[in-house]
Amino acid sequence: MATERGLEVREVISSGGDGDAPRSITLRLAGDALGQLVGELGTHVLVQRSAARGRASRKRWFAAVSLHPALDDTPADAAAIPRDALVITACRAGGPGGQHVNKVSSTVRVLHVPTGIAIRSAAARSQKANLDQALRRLSAVLVERAGARRAAAAAERRATHYQVERGRAVRAYQLDDHGTLVERTAP
Repeated sequence: MATERGLEVREVISSGGDGDAPRSITLRLAGDALGQLVGELGTHVLVQRSAARGRASRKRWFAAVSLHPALDDTPADAAAIPRDALVITACRAGGPGGQHVNKVSSTVRVLHVPTGIAIRSAAARSQKANLDQALRRLSAVLVERAGARRAAAAAERRATHYQVERGRAVRAYQLDDHGTLVERTAP
């Protein structure tokens, strides 16, 4: 259905069950997925009647269709942080010390403008060493935040996996005599 609407399927990920009957399928799509699939979001139901089931002749299967934004999977490191996203300032170290403390600007403060994260490093006597350490710490914080965002998005996807509304189907389908999937007019 996605390819019929002009979307490109980049990746298919199935989880749970076996290859013929997975419990969950995740598709990575390229294109305007929200605009093309807005009418498909919700619960879909397959109704199958079988004479072999006797009094319980009707069987229903439910599937939920939901849309989640894709997250960037590339980890942030010090080399990948664009320099125009940083404000780097140097200042003098304070406190007791020798002749070096109040004369040389060796302390470095790095501000990551998009996130507002500020890292200050004054451990080394060299401004370059303090800058390298601050960039490594900033990179570690950005990687940790990206991991937390991915974990929250995965938890949200798992939660929507179990939120199938059985009483309000968006579409209903049935199998015809030849085993072809046909949309029903009324769920």
